[in-house]
Amino acid sequence: MPKREKSPTVKRAVSIITYNRCERLGEVIEGVLKTVPRGTDVFVCDDGSTDDTRGIVAKFGGVSYFYGPNRGVGANKTRGLFLMKNHHFSVLLEDDLVPTRNKWFELYEGVASMTDIHHFCRVQDKQVLETRPAFTQYLKDAFHATPVYASSPRGDFTFLTRKVITMVGALNPAFNGVGYAHGEWSARVIKAGLVSHPLGYIDIVEARDKFKQIGDTEGGRWDVNKNVIDKQIKRNRLIAKRLAKQDYIYCPLRIE
Repeated sequence: MPKREKSPTVKRAVSIITYNRCERLGEVIEGVLKTVPRGTDVFVCDDGSTDDTRGIVAKFGGVSYFYGPNRGVGANKTRGLFLMKNHHFSVLLEDDLVPTRNKWFELYEGVASMTDIHHFCRVQDKQVLETRPAFTQYLKDAFHATPVYASSPRGDFTFLTRKVITMVGALNPAFNGVGYAHGEWSARVIKAGLVSHPLGYIDIVEARDKFKQIGDTEGGRWDVNKNVIDKQIKRNRLIAKRLAKQDYIYCPLRIE
C-alpha cells in the first residue's frame, strides 16, 4: 500500500518593525510570543537603532534579529516583507502595538483562507458605511467575524497572505522617512484584486480588543523636528500623486 504523503506545513510569521524603542520592544516581543500559533517565525527588523534594541532581542529565544541601516519605516517594512516572502500567512507589526490575547492570528487567517481577502489592517478612525451587507452577513455567519471598513487605516498592523508579497512586493522606495509608503502599497494590493470588497481597507471587530497601544506612531522617522517632518510629508504627497498616474502593481522586493 503506497505511503500517504504528509500535508505541507502552513508557515506563519510576524515581523516586528522597530527603531530606537528598546524601552517598549520587550513588551511587544513577549506579547507576540505568547499569542501566536506554535511554530510561527518571529523576526525583529531594526532600522539602524542606536539604543539597546539588540540587547533586548537577545533576551528572547525563538526570535530572529535583522539589523539594517536607517532607511525609514517604509524600507524597514520592506525588510519584514522580504523575510516573510515564503510564509503562507504573515503580519507586519510596528513596535508600539502589543498583542494581548490569543487567537487574533487564527481569526484573520481563517477568514483569509476561505475568502478573497488577502490583506487586513487595523481600522480605528474614518470608518465608512458598508456597501455590501450580504458580504458582511456571510462573514458573520461563516466565521463569526464582523468586518469593519475605513478610508484611512492605521499602518501599525497588517495581516497578509503570501499572495500579497508575491504579487505586490515592496513598499516603494521613492518614499523616504515618513508618510504614504504603506498607504500606497496597500492601494496596490487593492488594485491587484487581493481584497474582495470595494471599500478596500478591512479589519475584524472581534480582533480589535486583542491588542494594546503603548506608544505613538513616530518610530522609524529619520527626524524628530516638526519642520523637517512637514517637508518630508509634503514631498511624499507629491510622490504619491505622481505614482497614482503610473500603471504598476509590483515593486521589486529587496533588502538592505
